[in-house]
Amino acid sequence: MLALLRTKGLSIRGLDEDKRQELRAFLDHLHNTEGMSLNDIAKLIGNKTSGYTSWVCRQLGVKPRPFEEARLKGIREKRRKYERRPFDGTDEDRAYLLGLRHGDLSVSKPWKGVVRVSTSTTHPAMVQLFRSLFEPYGHVYQHPRHKKDTATFEWNISAIVDDSFEFLLEGRENSWDWVARKDSTTLAYLAGVLDAEGSVGIYSNGRHIALQALFYNTNLELLIFIKSSLARLGYEPVGPYLDKEKGTSTAKYGILRKKDYWKLALAKFDQVKSLLMVLPIKHPEKIRRREVAVGINLGDCWNSVEPTLIALRKAIRLERDTSVQDAEKQYRLSHPGSTRTVPA
Repeated sequence: MLALLRTKGLSIRGLDEDKRQELRAFLDHLHNTEGMSLNDIAKLIGNKTSGYTSWVCRQLGVKPRPFEEARLKGIREKRRKYERRPFDGTDEDRAYLLGLRHGDLSVSKPWKGVVRVSTSTTHPAMVQLFRSLFEPYGHVYQHPRHKKDTATFEWNISAIVDDSFEFLLEGRENSWDWVARKDSTTLAYLAGVLDAEGSVGIYSNGRHIALQALFYNTNLELLIFIKSSLARLGYEPVGPYLDKEKGTSTAKYGILRKKDYWKLALAKFDQVKSLLMVLPIKHPEKIRRREVAVGINLGDCWNSVEPTLIALRKAIRLERDTSVQDAEKQYRLSHPGSTRTVPA
């Protein structure tokens, strides 16, 4: 039957009825009994496409499998373009991902057996972080995005991973109970939140230098949990404080805030430095700021670190601006009708 299907210029209508019946039974067995896809049958024939095998099946009256059945079978048998590998990280890796998810990541279950993780950013450091976390487990997709409300561009990054990542979908309270059991998982969780929605603050305090570890979020309960976690580890954070009130507008684009925005701060110099030295942060930009912070001693003069900070801020801003420009170029290539330019 395979030799017959490989015949150049094969005429299905020219076959006698016995041969047609034999060929019909052969294809029906492969497709509906063995569960082979039309694409797999085409590969078996050689130098053919699924369009060809679909046409042959229609000519012979072979009933195709329902699409959903075929899709789910492919998922069960892991027949897909990109391989997905189960999560095999440590408890600390899991806690870090939970912190990052609660701070910034969107997580959903688009269909049975998989989890979709995504975020949007203008910073190439965040893209680098996302890739380092999820590329070992599945393919990472990166697409340019145009934000109509601000007329700006950014990158949307996402990964489809298997259902061993379902722990990212569990409720915050359940996660917090588990995270709080060990100091190592607590620190990993705090690092994830800081990388997602926090900052390493280095400021002038008169002639001297002040350090802060700052956590921001619209979820007040999250910041209260972070405060209790820091206190349990021996630190003395202050807040949470209402940083930006619901109903106010952003300074740059005038976008109305739909939720209150809260801030929690660790501000004692020695405590901030101590926390930064044990916090397993992974975000490249925050690692660079931490390296500067841990090299500062209490009482150091501001002018000893100011040139380094100015250079670091310029470098990060340049990386961000270049990333935004690349996103705009890619977006316009894929959306040739778009002519609107980004405001300076």
